[in-house]
Amino acid sequence: MKQPPIAKLYEAYSAVADQRIHQIDETHWQIISSDRAQHYTVISSDNGQTFSSNDNATYWQGYPGYPILATWLTLDVLPTDHEILPSFKNINWHVRNEAVHNHYDQAIDQFLSEQSDKMAKVIPLVLAAGMNKLASFNYTIKRNRAVKK
Repeated sequence: MKQPPIAKLYEAYSAVADQRIHQIDETHWQIISSDRAQHYTVISSDNGQTFSSNDNATYWQGYPGYPILATWLTLDVLPTDHEILPSFKNINWHVRNEAVHNHYDQAIDQFLSEQSDKMAKVIPLVLAAGMNKLASFNYTIKRNRAVKK
């Protein structure tokens, strides 16, 4: 599985914190973007080994974008650290990323600068551990053509 940039995990945590993930049935989820302008569809295979999404990262880059990562956090496939979760509430990553011309590291640095000293240290450690866990995943990632709303 191709690894996503860590910024996608930050975005996924925000989707979970804002409760923007809605399970439609056993294999379908709808994820609402941080600016609430887009609705993405995540679909899993019946055996749960293949996941697809219609977000741009998954569709064009072939790695799990934040909608798939948020689904995994919700399903506890990827553990969620509930201590840091409140820090991610109401973060509009779309606006932040546009403001820094999609230099995701700058958007993350800005986000961390707004946190308490403790959270500014803990969050990167927790998400780095999450990325290490992702590196061990053997899921198949595909794009889907569900209509974005």
